[in-house]
Amino acid sequence: MDNQQNDNERAWDYLSAQKDPANPSAAGLLTPADGLAGESSTDETANIHDSKDSMAVSVTRHASNPVQQYENLLHGIDTLDLGLYVTWGSNWKQRLNTLDKKKQKARKKGGVLIPLPSGRICNFRPNGKGENYRFHLQFEAYNLFIGKAARPGSSPNVYLSIDARTLWFNGIETALSWIAEDLKAIGGGSIQFVQVSRVDLCCDFWIPGGLPFEFLLSHKVTHTDKKQLFLDKDDSVETYYVADKKSPIQLRIYNKGMEIKQNGGLKLWFLDLWQRETTEDIWRTEFQLRRPALKDFVINTLEDLKEKKAGLWRNLTSKWFSLRLPDNEKAERRTMHPFWCAVQECFQQNASDNEIKRVYDSGKVATPEWHLSHIDGCLSSFAAHLGITNREDAIRELQNRLTRRNNDKDFETACIKKAIQRGTLSNGGGK
Repeated sequence: MDNQQNDNERAWDYLSAQKDPANPSAAGLLTPADGLAGESSTDETANIHDSKDSMAVSVTRHASNPVQQYENLLHGIDTLDLGLYVTWGSNWKQRLNTLDKKKQKARKKGGVLIPLPSGRICNFRPNGKGENYRFHLQFEAYNLFIGKAARPGSSPNVYLSIDARTLWFNGIETALSWIAEDLKAIGGGSIQFVQVSRVDLCCDFWIPGGLPFEFLLSHKVTHTDKKQLFLDKDDSVETYYVADKKSPIQLRIYNKGMEIKQNGGLKLWFLDLWQRETTEDIWRTEFQLRRPALKDFVINTLEDLKEKKAGLWRNLTSKWFSLRLPDNEKAERRTMHPFWCAVQECFQQNASDNEIKRVYDSGKVATPEWHLSHIDGCLSSFAAHLGITNREDAIRELQNRLTRRNNDKDFETACIKKAIQRGTLSNGGGK
Protein backbone atom coordinates (compact mmCIF):
# COMPACT_ATOMS: atom_id res chain seq x y z
CA MET A 1 0.00 0.00 0.00
CA ASP A 2 3.09 2.30 0.14
CA ASN A 3 2.75 3.48 -3.48
CA GLN A 4 -0.92 4.26 -2.98
CA GLN A 5 -0.16 6.14 0.24
CA ASN A 6 2.47 8.19 -1.59
CA ASP A 7 -0.05 8.95 -4.34
CA ASN A 8 -2.50 10.20 -1.74
CA GLU A 9 0.14 12.40 -0.14
CA ARG A 10 1.28 13.88 -3.47
CA ALA A 11 -2.33 14.44 -4.49
CA TRP A 12 -3.10 16.38 -1.36
CA ASP A 13 0.12 18.40 -1.70
CA TYR A 14 -0.91 19.31 -5.25
CA LEU A 15 -4.42 20.26 -4.26
CA SER A 16 -3.54 22.18 -1.12
CA ALA A 17 -1.27 24.42 -3.18
CA GLN A 18 -4.42 25.68 -4.93
CA LYS A 19 -7.14 25.75 -2.29
CA ASP A 20 -7.82 24.07 1.02
CA PRO A 21 -10.48 21.41 0.56
CA ALA A 22 -13.60 21.41 2.62
CA ASN A 23 -13.88 18.87 5.43
CA PRO A 24 -16.09 15.97 4.34
CA SER A 25 -18.99 14.90 6.51
CA ALA A 26 -19.57 11.40 5.11
CA ALA A 27 -18.34 8.37 7.05
CA GLY A 28 -17.14 4.95 5.92
CA LEU A 29 -19.69 2.14 5.84
CA LEU A 30 -19.43 -1.61 6.21
CA THR A 31 -20.08 -3.06 2.75
CA PRO A 32 -22.16 -6.25 2.61
CA ALA A 33 -20.06 -7.53 -0.30
CA ASP A 34 -16.40 -7.39 0.65
CA GLY A 35 -15.79 -5.39 3.82
CA LEU A 36 -15.24 -1.82 4.92
CA ALA A 37 -15.86 0.98 2.49
CA GLY A 38 -13.29 3.70 1.93
CA GLU A 39 -13.36 6.99 3.78
CA SER A 40 -14.81 10.20 2.38
CA SER A 41 -12.40 12.64 0.76
CA THR A 42 -12.30 15.95 -1.11
CA ASP A 43 -10.62 17.36 -4.19
CA GLU A 44 -10.30 20.53 -6.28
CA THR A 45 -7.89 21.17 -9.15
CA ALA A 46 -7.19 23.63 -11.97
CA ASN A 47 -8.22 23.83 -15.64
CA ILE A 48 -7.03 21.07 -18.01
CA HIS A 49 -6.30 20.72 -21.74
CA ASP A 50 -6.47 17.18 -23.14
CA SER A 51 -4.31 17.22 -26.28
CA LYS A 52 -4.69 13.50 -26.99
CA ASP A 53 -8.41 13.90 -27.62
CA SER A 54 -7.87 17.25 -29.39
CA MET A 55 -10.38 18.86 -27.07
CA ALA A 56 -9.83 22.00 -25.02
CA VAL A 57 -11.54 22.04 -21.66
CA SER A 58 -11.88 25.64 -20.56
CA VAL A 59 -14.13 25.89 -17.55
CA THR A 60 -14.04 27.25 -14.05
CA ARG A 61 -12.10 25.45 -11.36
CA HIS A 62 -15.27 24.21 -9.68
CA ALA A 63 -16.89 23.01 -12.90
CA SER A 64 -13.74 21.23 -14.07
CA ASN A 65 -13.22 19.37 -10.81
CA PRO A 66 -16.48 18.94 -8.92
CA VAL A 67 -15.40 15.75 -7.14
CA GLN A 68 -14.91 17.32 -3.75
CA GLN A 69 -16.68 14.75 -1.61
CA TYR A 70 -17.24 11.03 -2.05
CA GLU A 71 -18.06 7.97 -0.02
CA ASN A 72 -17.56 4.32 -0.87
CA LEU A 73 -20.85 2.52 -0.31
CA LEU A 74 -20.32 -0.92 -1.80
CA HIS A 75 -17.92 -3.07 -3.79
CA GLY A 76 -18.01 -6.65 -5.03
CA ILE A 77 -19.03 -8.94 -7.90
CA ASP A 78 -22.19 -7.81 -9.70
CA THR A 79 -22.14 -10.24 -12.63
CA LEU A 80 -20.77 -13.77 -12.73
CA ASP A 81 -21.05 -16.21 -15.64
CA LEU A 82 -19.66 -19.71 -15.25
CA GLY A 83 -18.97 -22.53 -17.66
CA LEU A 84 -20.03 -25.81 -16.04
CA TYR A 85 -18.54 -29.12 -17.08
CA VAL A 86 -21.47 -31.41 -16.30
CA THR A 87 -21.80 -35.17 -16.63
CA TRP A 88 -25.43 -36.12 -17.09
CA GLY A 89 -27.14 -39.32 -15.91
CA SER A 90 -27.45 -42.59 -17.78
CA ASN A 91 -30.93 -41.70 -19.08
CA TRP A 92 -29.75 -38.44 -20.66
CA LYS A 93 -31.03 -39.37 -24.14
CA GLN A 94 -34.52 -39.76 -22.74
CA ARG A 95 -34.20 -36.50 -20.79
CA LEU A 96 -32.90 -34.77 -23.91
CA ASN A 97 -35.99 -35.86 -25.81
CA THR A 98 -38.14 -34.41 -23.03
CA LEU A 99 -36.24 -31.11 -23.15
CA ASP A 100 -36.75 -30.91 -26.92
CA LYS A 101 -40.51 -31.34 -26.46
CA LYS A 102 -40.53 -28.64 -23.78
CA LYS A 103 -38.65 -26.32 -26.13
CA GLN A 104 -41.19 -26.86 -28.91
CA LYS A 105 -44.02 -26.13 -26.48
CA ALA A 106 -42.21 -23.01 -25.24
CA ARG A 107 -41.94 -21.70 -28.80
CA LYS A 108 -45.71 -21.92 -29.17
CA LYS A 109 -46.53 -20.36 -25.80
CA GLY A 110 -43.57 -18.00 -25.32
CA GLY A 111 -42.31 -20.04 -22.40
CA VAL A 112 -43.32 -22.96 -20.16
CA LEU A 113 -43.27 -22.97 -16.35
CA ILE A 114 -41.72 -26.08 -14.82
CA PRO A 115 -41.71 -26.76 -11.04
CA LEU A 116 -38.70 -28.65 -9.71
CA PRO A 117 -38.44 -30.90 -6.60
CA SER A 118 -36.38 -28.17 -4.91
CA GLY A 119 -39.46 -25.95 -4.88
CA ARG A 120 -37.89 -23.58 -7.40
CA ILE A 121 -39.77 -22.84 -10.60
CA CYS A 122 -38.08 -22.28 -13.96
CA ASN A 123 -39.40 -20.67 -17.10
CA PHE A 124 -38.39 -22.82 -20.07
CA ARG A 125 -37.54 -20.19 -22.68
CA PRO A 126 -38.03 -20.65 -26.45
CA ASN A 127 -34.45 -19.81 -27.42
CA GLY A 128 -31.06 -21.03 -26.28
CA LYS A 129 -27.66 -19.32 -26.31
CA GLY A 130 -25.71 -19.44 -29.55
CA GLU A 131 -25.01 -22.76 -31.23
CA ASN A 132 -23.59 -24.56 -28.20
CA TYR A 133 -26.45 -24.23 -25.72
CA ARG A 134 -29.80 -25.39 -27.08
CA PHE A 135 -31.94 -24.97 -23.96
CA HIS A 136 -32.55 -21.96 -21.72
CA LEU A 137 -34.02 -22.47 -18.25
CA GLN A 138 -34.68 -19.19 -16.49
CA PHE A 139 -34.84 -19.28 -12.69
CA GLU A 140 -35.41 -16.33 -10.40
CA ALA A 141 -31.85 -16.64 -9.07
CA TYR A 142 -30.00 -17.58 -12.25
CA ASN A 143 -30.18 -18.57 -15.92
CA LEU A 144 -29.09 -22.01 -17.11
CA PHE A 145 -28.12 -22.67 -20.73
CA ILE A 146 -27.78 -26.38 -21.46
CA GLY A 147 -26.05 -28.08 -24.41
CA LYS A 148 -26.91 -31.48 -25.85
CA ALA A 149 -23.68 -33.31 -24.90
CA ALA A 150 -24.04 -35.96 -22.21
CA ARG A 151 -20.46 -35.33 -21.10
CA PRO A 152 -18.28 -32.23 -21.37
CA GLY A 153 -15.49 -32.08 -23.92
CA SER A 154 -12.86 -29.36 -24.19
CA SER A 155 -15.51 -26.72 -23.44
CA PRO A 156 -18.39 -26.49 -20.96
CA ASN A 157 -21.70 -28.13 -21.85
CA VAL A 158 -23.69 -25.92 -19.44
CA TYR A 159 -23.48 -22.13 -19.14
CA LEU A 160 -24.64 -20.41 -15.97
CA SER A 161 -25.38 -16.74 -15.36
CA ILE A 162 -26.10 -15.87 -11.72
CA ASP A 163 -28.53 -13.04 -10.97
CA ALA A 164 -27.02 -9.92 -9.38
CA ARG A 165 -29.37 -9.97 -6.40
CA THR A 166 -28.44 -13.59 -5.70
CA LEU A 167 -24.75 -12.69 -5.77
CA TRP A 168 -25.14 -9.77 -3.36
CA PHE A 169 -27.53 -11.35 -0.86
CA ASN A 170 -26.87 -15.11 -1.06
CA GLY A 171 -23.34 -15.49 -2.40
CA ILE A 172 -21.70 -17.74 -4.96
CA GLU A 173 -21.45 -20.90 -2.86
CA THR A 174 -25.15 -20.87 -1.96
CA ALA A 175 -26.09 -20.29 -5.60
CA LEU A 176 -23.92 -23.22 -6.72
CA SER A 177 -25.55 -25.50 -4.15
CA TRP A 178 -28.97 -24.63 -5.58
CA ILE A 179 -27.74 -25.16 -9.13
CA ALA A 180 -26.19 -28.55 -8.31
CA GLU A 181 -29.54 -29.64 -6.85
CA ASP A 182 -31.48 -28.48 -9.90
CA LEU A 183 -29.06 -30.07 -12.38
CA LYS A 184 -29.54 -33.39 -10.64
CA ALA A 185 -33.31 -33.04 -10.94
CA ILE A 186 -33.15 -31.97 -14.60
CA GLY A 187 -31.10 -34.93 -15.81
CA GLY A 188 -29.02 -36.52 -13.08
CA GLY A 189 -26.34 -33.91 -13.74
CA SER A 190 -23.13 -33.74 -11.73
CA ILE A 191 -20.73 -30.77 -11.91
CA GLN A 192 -17.17 -31.92 -12.62
CA PHE A 193 -15.49 -28.54 -13.03
CA VAL A 194 -16.43 -24.86 -12.87
CA GLN A 195 -14.75 -22.30 -15.15
CA VAL A 196 -15.11 -18.53 -14.80
CA SER A 197 -16.39 -17.14 -18.13
CA ARG A 198 -17.24 -13.56 -17.22
CA VAL A 199 -17.01 -11.41 -14.12
CA ASP A 200 -17.97 -7.79 -13.44
CA LEU A 201 -16.12 -6.16 -10.53
CA CYS A 202 -17.63 -2.91 -9.32
CA CYS A 203 -17.66 -0.26 -6.64
CA ASP A 204 -20.40 2.25 -5.84
CA PHE A 205 -19.72 5.76 -4.53
CA TRP A 206 -21.92 8.56 -3.35
CA ILE A 207 -20.62 11.61 -5.23
CA PRO A 208 -22.62 14.83 -4.71
CA GLY A 209 -22.92 16.51 -8.10
CA GLY A 210 -21.76 13.41 -9.96
CA LEU A 211 -18.91 12.96 -12.47
CA PRO A 212 -19.06 15.47 -15.36
CA PHE A 213 -17.52 14.46 -18.66
CA GLU A 214 -15.05 17.36 -18.49
CA PHE A 215 -13.65 15.89 -15.28
CA LEU A 216 -13.34 12.39 -16.75
CA LEU A 217 -11.80 13.72 -19.96
CA SER A 218 -9.18 15.85 -18.26
CA HIS A 219 -8.06 13.24 -15.70
CA LYS A 220 -8.30 9.92 -17.55
CA VAL A 221 -5.22 7.84 -18.35
CA THR A 222 -5.83 4.75 -20.49
CA HIS A 223 -4.17 2.81 -23.30
CA THR A 224 -7.32 2.40 -25.37
CA ASP A 225 -8.79 5.10 -27.61
CA LYS A 226 -12.20 3.45 -27.84
CA LYS A 227 -14.77 5.18 -25.69
CA GLN A 228 -18.42 6.11 -25.84
CA LEU A 229 -20.48 8.64 -23.93
CA PHE A 230 -24.22 8.70 -23.22
CA LEU A 231 -25.82 11.88 -21.88
CA ASP A 232 -29.18 12.31 -20.20
CA LYS A 233 -31.78 14.92 -21.18
CA ASP A 234 -29.89 17.58 -19.18
CA ASP A 235 -26.62 16.78 -21.02
CA SER A 236 -25.16 15.24 -17.88
CA VAL A 237 -23.12 12.04 -18.02
CA GLU A 238 -25.28 8.95 -17.85
CA THR A 239 -22.70 6.33 -18.87
CA TYR A 240 -19.06 6.58 -19.92
CA TYR A 241 -17.70 3.49 -21.67
CA VAL A 242 -14.04 2.71 -22.25
CA ALA A 243 -13.56 -0.02 -24.92
CA ASP A 244 -16.51 -1.60 -26.72
CA LYS A 245 -18.88 -4.13 -25.20
CA LYS A 246 -17.30 -7.10 -26.98
CA SER A 247 -13.77 -6.30 -25.82
CA PRO A 248 -12.06 -8.70 -23.37
CA ILE A 249 -12.12 -5.81 -20.87
CA GLN A 250 -14.57 -2.94 -20.74
CA LEU A 251 -14.94 -0.16 -18.18
CA ARG A 252 -18.26 1.48 -17.39
CA ILE A 253 -18.56 4.57 -15.21
CA TYR A 254 -22.21 5.46 -14.85
CA ASN A 255 -24.97 6.97 -12.79
CA LYS A 256 -26.21 3.86 -11.00
CA GLY A 257 -28.89 5.78 -9.13
CA MET A 258 -30.39 7.03 -12.40
CA GLU A 259 -30.34 3.52 -13.87
CA ILE A 260 -32.34 2.21 -10.92
CA LYS A 261 -34.90 5.00 -11.28
CA GLN A 262 -35.31 4.31 -14.99
CA ASN A 263 -35.93 0.55 -14.65
CA GLY A 264 -39.09 1.03 -12.63
CA GLY A 265 -37.60 0.40 -9.22
CA LEU A 266 -36.76 -3.26 -9.85
CA LYS A 267 -33.38 -2.79 -8.20
CA LEU A 268 -34.37 -0.61 -5.27
CA TRP A 269 -32.99 -3.39 -3.05
CA PHE A 270 -29.60 -1.73 -3.61
CA LEU A 271 -30.71 0.88 -1.08
CA ASP A 272 -30.43 -1.78 1.64
CA LEU A 273 -26.87 -2.58 0.56
CA TRP A 274 -25.91 1.08 0.33
CA GLN A 275 -27.69 1.85 3.62
CA ARG A 276 -29.22 4.92 2.05
CA GLU A 277 -32.76 6.22 1.59
CA THR A 278 -32.33 7.64 -1.92
CA THR A 279 -30.56 6.69 -5.15
CA GLU A 280 -29.45 10.28 -5.75
CA ASP A 281 -25.79 10.82 -6.72
CA ILE A 282 -24.80 7.13 -6.64
CA TRP A 283 -22.12 6.36 -9.23
CA ARG A 284 -20.65 3.03 -10.22
CA THR A 285 -17.20 2.13 -11.56
CA GLU A 286 -17.41 -1.31 -13.15
CA PHE A 287 -14.90 -3.46 -15.01
CA GLN A 288 -16.27 -6.26 -17.17
CA LEU A 289 -13.87 -9.11 -17.95
CA ARG A 290 -14.65 -11.82 -20.48
CA ARG A 291 -13.00 -15.21 -20.81
CA PRO A 292 -10.01 -14.11 -22.99
CA ALA A 293 -8.96 -11.50 -20.40
CA LEU A 294 -9.52 -13.88 -17.49
CA LYS A 295 -7.32 -16.39 -19.27
CA ASP A 296 -4.58 -13.74 -19.62
CA PHE A 297 -4.73 -13.19 -15.85
CA VAL A 298 -4.72 -16.99 -15.30
CA ILE A 299 -8.12 -16.88 -13.64
CA ASN A 300 -9.81 -20.15 -14.50
CA THR A 301 -11.53 -21.39 -11.37
CA LEU A 302 -13.58 -19.74 -8.64
CA GLU A 303 -10.64 -20.32 -6.32
CA ASP A 304 -8.44 -18.36 -8.74
CA LEU A 305 -10.96 -15.51 -8.74
CA LYS A 306 -11.17 -15.44 -4.96
CA GLU A 307 -7.38 -15.41 -4.54
CA LYS A 308 -6.64 -12.90 -7.31
CA LYS A 309 -9.64 -10.57 -7.09
CA ALA A 310 -7.80 -7.86 -5.12
CA GLY A 311 -4.70 -8.00 -7.34
CA LEU A 312 -6.87 -7.97 -10.45
CA TRP A 313 -8.68 -4.84 -9.27
CA ARG A 314 -5.37 -3.13 -8.55
CA ASN A 315 -4.10 -3.93 -12.04
CA LEU A 316 -7.28 -2.69 -13.72
CA THR A 317 -7.36 0.56 -11.72
CA SER A 318 -3.69 1.37 -12.20
CA LYS A 319 -2.55 -0.12 -15.54
CA TRP A 320 -5.73 -0.35 -17.62
CA PHE A 321 -7.50 2.87 -16.60
CA SER A 322 -7.02 5.55 -13.97
CA LEU A 323 -7.92 9.12 -13.12
CA ARG A 324 -4.79 11.19 -12.41
CA LEU A 325 -3.87 14.75 -11.61
CA PRO A 326 -2.30 16.84 -14.41
CA ASP A 327 1.01 17.23 -12.58
CA ASN A 328 3.34 15.62 -15.14
CA GLU A 329 3.65 15.68 -18.93
CA LYS A 330 4.03 11.90 -18.98
CA ALA A 331 0.65 10.38 -18.18
CA GLU A 332 2.03 7.27 -16.47
CA ARG A 333 3.95 9.43 -13.99
CA ARG A 334 0.98 11.55 -12.94
CA THR A 335 -0.30 11.30 -9.38
CA MET A 336 -3.49 9.37 -8.81
CA HIS A 337 -6.51 11.57 -8.19
CA PRO A 338 -7.68 11.22 -4.54
CA PHE A 339 -11.05 9.90 -5.68
CA TRP A 340 -9.36 7.22 -7.77
CA CYS A 341 -7.15 6.30 -4.80
CA ALA A 342 -10.37 5.57 -2.93
CA VAL A 343 -11.54 3.45 -5.88
CA GLN A 344 -8.27 1.51 -5.81
CA GLU A 345 -8.66 0.74 -2.12
CA CYS A 346 -11.81 -1.29 -2.80
CA PHE A 347 -11.26 -5.07 -2.53
CA GLN A 348 -8.03 -4.52 -0.57
CA GLN A 349 -9.29 -5.30 2.94
CA ASN A 350 -7.82 -8.54 4.31
CA ALA A 351 -6.16 -9.17 0.94
CA SER A 352 -2.56 -9.22 -0.22
CA ASP A 353 -1.41 -6.03 -1.92
CA ASN A 354 0.16 -7.94 -4.80
CA GLU A 355 -0.90 -6.73 -8.22
CA ILE A 356 -1.27 -9.60 -10.68
CA LYS A 357 0.13 -9.29 -14.18
CA ARG A 358 -1.63 -9.84 -17.46
CA VAL A 359 0.15 -12.25 -19.80
CA TYR A 360 -0.98 -11.55 -23.34
CA ASP A 361 -1.40 -14.42 -25.76
CA SER A 362 1.35 -14.12 -28.34
CA GLY A 363 0.17 -17.12 -30.33
CA LYS A 364 2.68 -19.38 -28.62
CA VAL A 365 1.80 -22.60 -26.84
CA ALA A 366 1.33 -22.30 -23.08
CA THR A 367 4.38 -23.27 -21.02
CA PRO A 368 4.52 -26.38 -18.79
CA GLU A 369 4.46 -23.99 -15.81
CA TRP A 370 1.14 -22.58 -17.01
CA HIS A 371 -0.31 -26.08 -17.34
CA LEU A 372 0.93 -26.96 -13.84
CA SER A 373 -0.75 -23.87 -12.42
CA HIS A 374 -3.98 -24.75 -14.21
CA ILE A 375 -3.85 -28.41 -13.11
CA ASP A 376 -3.16 -27.40 -9.52
CA GLY A 377 -6.20 -25.12 -9.49
CA CYS A 378 -8.37 -27.81 -11.07
CA LEU A 379 -7.14 -30.40 -8.57
CA SER A 380 -8.20 -28.32 -5.57
CA SER A 381 -11.63 -27.76 -7.15
CA PHE A 382 -11.93 -31.49 -7.89
CA ALA A 383 -10.98 -32.37 -4.32
CA ALA A 384 -13.35 -29.81 -2.80
CA HIS A 385 -16.23 -31.19 -4.88
CA LEU A 386 -15.59 -34.66 -3.41
CA GLY A 387 -14.92 -33.42 0.11
CA ILE A 388 -11.24 -34.44 -0.03
CA THR A 389 -8.66 -32.30 1.80
CA ASN A 390 -5.56 -34.50 1.55
CA ARG A 391 -3.45 -33.88 -1.58
CA GLU A 392 -2.30 -37.51 -2.02
CA ASP A 393 -5.88 -38.78 -1.67
CA ALA A 394 -7.02 -36.23 -4.26
CA ILE A 395 -4.32 -37.26 -6.75
CA ARG A 396 -5.10 -40.95 -6.19
CA GLU A 397 -8.83 -40.40 -6.77
CA LEU A 398 -8.10 -38.28 -9.85
CA GLN A 399 -5.91 -41.03 -11.28
CA ASN A 400 -8.59 -43.66 -10.67
CA ARG A 401 -11.25 -41.60 -12.41
CA LEU A 402 -9.01 -40.68 -15.36
CA THR A 403 -8.18 -44.37 -15.83
CA ARG A 404 -11.87 -45.22 -16.00
CA ARG A 405 -12.58 -42.27 -18.29
CA ASN A 406 -9.94 -42.95 -21.00
CA ASN A 407 -7.79 -45.97 -21.79
CA ASP A 408 -4.01 -45.87 -22.25
CA LYS A 409 -4.20 -46.08 -26.04
CA ASP A 410 -6.53 -43.08 -26.33
CA PHE A 411 -4.27 -41.07 -24.03
CA GLU A 412 -1.17 -41.98 -26.03
CA THR A 413 -2.87 -41.05 -29.31
CA ALA A 414 -3.99 -37.66 -27.96
CA CYS A 415 -0.49 -36.93 -26.65
CA ILE A 416 1.18 -37.75 -29.97
CA LYS A 417 -1.27 -35.54 -31.90
CA LYS A 418 -0.60 -32.57 -29.63
CA ALA A 419 3.16 -33.18 -29.64
CA ILE A 420 3.13 -33.12 -33.46
CA GLN A 421 1.20 -29.84 -33.43
CA ARG A 422 3.74 -28.32 -31.03
CA GLY A 423 6.79 -29.80 -32.72
CA THR A 424 7.88 -31.54 -29.52
CA LEU A 425 7.46 -35.19 -30.52
CA SER A 426 11.25 -35.76 -30.50
CA ASN A 427 11.42 -34.32 -26.96
CA GLY A 428 9.56 -37.23 -25.48
CA GLY A 429 6.48 -37.70 -27.61
CA GLY A 430 7.78 -40.88 -29.22
CA LYS A 431 8.67 -44.23 -27.73
